[in-house]
This record gives sequence, C-alpha cells and structure tokens, in this order.
Amino acid sequence: MYEYSHGGNAVFEYGHKHVVDLSASINPLGIPENVASAIVQDVSNIKRYPDSFSTLLREKTSAFEGIDPDCIFFANGASDIIFRLPRAVEAAKIMVCAPSFADYERSARSYGAQICRHMLSKDNGFALDDGLVQAVQAEKPKLVYICNPNNPTGQLTEVALIRAVLDVCKQIGAWVVVDECFIDFTEHVSAYTSKALFNNYSNLIILKAFTKLFALPGIRLGYALCSDKTLIDRLYFHGADWAVSNLAQAAGLAALDDAHVYIERTVDYVATQRHVMIQELTDLGYAVFGSCANYIFFKNPFPLDLRDALNAKDIRIRSCSNFYGLDDTYYRVAVSTTENNEKFLDAISKLREDRSHL
Repeated sequence: MYEYSHGGNAVFEYGHKHVVDLSASINPLGIPENVASAIVQDVSNIKRYPDSFSTLLREKTSAFEGIDPDCIFFANGASDIIFRLPRAVEAAKIMVCAPSFADYERSARSYGAQICRHMLSKDNGFALDDGLVQAVQAEKPKLVYICNPNNPTGQLTEVALIRAVLDVCKQIGAWVVVDECFIDFTEHVSAYTSKALFNNYSNLIILKAFTKLFALPGIRLGYALCSDKTLIDRLYFHGADWAVSNLAQAAGLAALDDAHVYIERTVDYVATQRHVMIQELTDLGYAVFGSCANYIFFKNPFPLDLRDALNAKDIRIRSCSNFYGLDDTYYRVAVSTTENNEKFLDAISKLREDRSHL
C-alpha cells in the first residue's frame, strides 16, 4: 500500500483530536478571517464547474507578483505542478538536491525519468554551493530542482548561485525549478527570491503556494511563474482540467486583499518565535542547521527516539529519516503558536532532564 510520507497527518494517523501537530509547517497566524468568510460565501458556487484558467485569480496574482498573468499557472497545490512538470518538459533526467522535498523524486519516478542527486553536506550546514553548478555540467539533466529555502533544512540559497545554475542550464537546454513555497516566511525575501531573474531567463520556473502561507492545506492552491508561455500551456495540457476548485479560487482572491500586511505580520511573528526555539534547542544540546523559514531543522545527539518520546506526550514533530541523505537523528519542527511552541519546548526540556545522565 502507498505510504504517506509528509507531515500534517497526526489527526487521521493517530486519531488524536488534541494533538499538538508540529510536523507540518503551517502559518501560525491561521487562516485570515476574510479568507474563511470568502470560502463560506462561495459554497453556493460548487454547483458549477470552476474556471479552468483561474482567470480572476491570475489577474490579481499578477498585480501582487508584478508578473504578466499569462505567465502564471494555478493548480491544486504546488505538488500538482511538480507532478505535471516532468511531462511538460519531457525530462529524461532530473536533478534533485538531497536532502530536499521528496515529491521532486517521486514525480520523476512517476514519469520514468532518471534521477541524479546532488548531495548536500553536514559540513557546511547542508547549504547549496557552486558544487551544484559542477554537478549540472557533469550530469546534464533536463530539469533541476532548487528548494529555496530548502525543505527540511531551511537553508536559503543566494540569487547569484541560482543565476549560475540557470546559465549552465540555458547552455544545455535544461529547466530550473526554484521552489519558493516557504520564502515568504523568511526575512529579507527580496534579497533571495528568484523573481529578480525572471525576465532574463525563460528556463526559470518559480513555484509558490497559498497552502502554507495562508494556512490553507485543506484547500490546496499553488502556482507557477514562468516567462515561457509555451511551458505554461504545457502545464495545462499535462494534467486534469478544473485543477483549482471554486472554493480555492475564492480563497486565493480573498487572501490577496491584504496579503502584504498579513505576510509582514507573519514574518515578524515567526522570526520572534523561531529565535526563542532555536536558542532553547541549542541550550539543550541539539545542533540546529539553517532554519530561516517557519520550521527548525536540528540533529538529536542523544540516544532516544525524539519523535516517539514526544508522540507519547501528544506532540508530533517530523522525523527526517525518510529524507534521502538523513537518518533518524534529524528532525524538523514547525514554528507554531506561542502556546504550542512552549508546549514543545517544555516537553523536550523535561525529556532532557529525565535523561540528564546522557
């Protein structure tokens, strides 16, 4: 049977209605009130088919992103786009970094593409460096994935390095997908987003999502940005029509009303909470890497299964043992509400005290 490997499934996996689920990194501010209202108000429209082209939503996103609406493609979450991409670009070989988001590899396997991995090193905190450029030159893939910030490490990649990868890929006729689904949780986003390269590289595809940012994982809404309109057309072709429901389109339109204000509040809140959590984990002896987004990636040096120990306290975090290149000593924990974060820190502190001899 297919095994679900993502976070966020504590309720239906364990049957716990009151579990503190920190295994999925959802905006701790929660769904904006106007978005919830828009979903409820649009229920009457479920009797009709949705607009397959998400016309109004693309137009509003165009104003938000500063990009031509014809260069925007909406789908049922960013993962839907990830599974369309290998077919859309006919990718015989796909390069992924490891560790990184598992769906890049799974989409490649579903298409039958060859997978080549660029391994990230603990020695430099699992950060991307120019070794990726050399790997692309050697392997000559048709599609390269860069997650920025990376999942699960939270490491950000400099625009200059992404530009170098784009240049090499342009020479060999390859595409570069920069997954920015978590970038709006980071500080100084303008210094790291690949949108600065958008007009100069037709082989650049940027992925974004409403799912995490606006706390809408149950609605599913993501989009791709690409200046090559032929690629946008292929994305429509290589997947089912009506990929975005009426409710999802209504939610997206409402979310963009005060998006800048909401994002600014989110970044400030997450940065404050993240700093507290990183400091506490470090003081307790855990090694924290990267962690510039709304989740913290750390290594457990103690001989206990941290996930199981916290599960017993109805707190769920993400074991990273199923990320290629990592083992069961690595974990990812979401930056959540102050209350949930304190429960996690209190629990992990008590676990440390109980094993003070370790």
